[in-house]
Amino acid sequence: MGFSEVAGQGPAYRARNFPLILIATAILSMQMPILIAISALAGSYLAPHPTMATVPLALQMFGNFLFATPISLFMGRFGRQKGILLGVVLSIIGSLLCVYALYANQFVVLLAGHVLLGIATAAYTFMRFAASDSASERWKPMAISLSMSMGLLSAFLGPSLVGVVKDFGGVIPFIGSYLALAGVAVVGALPVLGLRLPPASKKGQQATGFAESLKVLRRPAVWSATACAGLSFGFMTMQMSPTPLAMEYCGFSVGQSSDVIRWHLVAMFGPSFVTGYIIRRIGTNTVMVLGLLMLSGAGVVGAFSSELWAFYVALILLGIGWNFGFIGASSRLVEVVAPQDAPLAQGANDAVVALVSAVCALSTGILFGTVGWAWLSLSALPLLLVLALWLVVSGVRGRQFGYA
Repeated sequence: MGFSEVAGQGPAYRARNFPLILIATAILSMQMPILIAISALAGSYLAPHPTMATVPLALQMFGNFLFATPISLFMGRFGRQKGILLGVVLSIIGSLLCVYALYANQFVVLLAGHVLLGIATAAYTFMRFAASDSASERWKPMAISLSMSMGLLSAFLGPSLVGVVKDFGGVIPFIGSYLALAGVAVVGALPVLGLRLPPASKKGQQATGFAESLKVLRRPAVWSATACAGLSFGFMTMQMSPTPLAMEYCGFSVGQSSDVIRWHLVAMFGPSFVTGYIIRRIGTNTVMVLGLLMLSGAGVVGAFSSELWAFYVALILLGIGWNFGFIGASSRLVEVVAPQDAPLAQGANDAVVALVSAVCALSTGILFGTVGWAWLSLSALPLLLVLALWLVVSGVRGRQFGYA
């Protein structure tokens, strides 16, 4: 189904498809916390050198970055449903490749499996736009926000599933976890198959050429939304990843750091139940600015105190800031991009987010080991504040001249 087809659908269409999209999002989102929990461990088990343990996760992110735009363009031509199902198929194949890699002790095969899992993850990230497609114009921010709230459920169920299946492979570790990934993909495909979407329309698909569509990426409203999404995701990754290690250096226990991360996850996804309503009340631009300011606050608190309360406050601010910044940016992108340009703009947005996240994930260890936790926490502060200032100025000018 083409994105522009959604506008003509009535309440019956939305009432049927939106709950199915939320269910599919909750299930398929479980794959990410599972991958975070096992990818470095599986890499360490098979890698020829300990320094290569995180290569599977890095290649997974690279696959996400490289294929985000092609997946979005595929969805623009053949529909969201087929794009998500393509991700399901790739996820199953990638998971089974990883199982084979563990049995055969083949590190290269493990890497290939994680590349496919990264591409599948790229497909799943567009579920928030599928939710937006299935809502009326007024409720699009709420739809994106509610779809993101499903991450709260998956953040707790995914790691729990790893604990249940961890011994399935006997003496070979992680077999059960990768089989669980394939099982999650199969179960998640069921609500996607239940969607009832009209056939993709060929009408108007050639109205805008590819070169002409590229111009949309140069619009300030588009690149500022993409920058906000990328910075929100990137800085969240950069400060969250070394938190357990920083807390260990400060003398805190694993249980205390786990509780901090747990509340961070709650702060990331919990506000999603109301973020869409807040966007409707004060606008996407204001919510994006608030998100960037909270991310800045997280960095400042993390830099200037190493007390237990500071870790809690910093990580909770980090989670809420990510939520406002990322959901606000996604909603802004829906607002300012015409349906015929949406595949390219949304694909480019998610490619930038994946690239920034990959760079931040790879640089976190270097920054933490060289400049320390405090300077790492402050590393993105100038960018966050400059972008927030730009959004404030552009928002004021937009209201003044009527083009916000």
